[in-house]
Amino acid sequence: MTSPIEDLLNISNHLYRRTEYWWTVSVGISVGALSLALVGLWLATPFWIGLGGLFALVAPVGIAWSREAASVTMLRANKCRRLILLEDGLNHAVPAEDLATVRAWTVGSRLKEALFLRPYYSSTKPPGPQRLADISAESAFFTEQLAAKMQVCLWVLFGAALIVAAIGLHFADLASTVTERGALLLAKSAAILVSFLLAGDLLLNAKKYGDLRHEARDAFTRCAYLRENPKTEADQVRTVVEDYGDALLQAPPIPRGLYLCYRDDLNRIYRESHGDGQ
Repeated sequence: MTSPIEDLLNISNHLYRRTEYWWTVSVGISVGALSLALVGLWLATPFWIGLGGLFALVAPVGIAWSREAASVTMLRANKCRRLILLEDGLNHAVPAEDLATVRAWTVGSRLKEALFLRPYYSSTKPPGPQRLADISAESAFFTEQLAAKMQVCLWVLFGAALIVAAIGLHFADLASTVTERGALLLAKSAAILVSFLLAGDLLLNAKKYGDLRHEARDAFTRCAYLRENPKTEADQVRTVVEDYGDALLQAPPIPRGLYLCYRDDLNRIYRESHGDGQ
């Protein structure tokens, strides 16, 4: 039988993966709609224009539902994250009622072992407010760096989406004939509209990652101070942890692939700077 903290780690890993899955579905729908719009306007045939327009009309519904599923799962994953932080930082046993609730979230699911098991954080401080501040600072450091990379990536994609929308406008008059003008005009309008909607969605998420980056930096700075202050109280650190957790809920998840790509480098950088001689 696994221990409560091992269960939490595996459940948290599962929930974050599900959150990322639903966000990926929403992005896939957006990209699919944009691609079909571009193909339709480029090939300029009634079939492809109609298909792109139809997909553009139903895409917002699929995006909204997948984002809602991601949001619900993210809330649950964040609860696991907080319980793990408090257990590791303050050596607080996970309340039985919380553990039962969390375990029920994954009934019927086959959990994969988390990539990280204890000791997950590099802190050498004993359990207490300073350790909680220390491990929260480490978590915020990773979030800040990865959110910055996602922000840049989305800015690039935003520019690409605008270019596609401009191409769509340029070629919008190439597929109409007198007899089919009404239906094709509607399909082309929907296809072009989804290009601008996707561009706006990318811009909004770039802003969210930017906000997360700033909030993570603030949490890192505050926790870095609290971890060195011998008078630090648990409630002071909990306030920072809650603010940081709220910021995480407002942004899309950090892609697992991005985390794996930079994990070792960020671990090395952080531990060389903060992990030794504490």
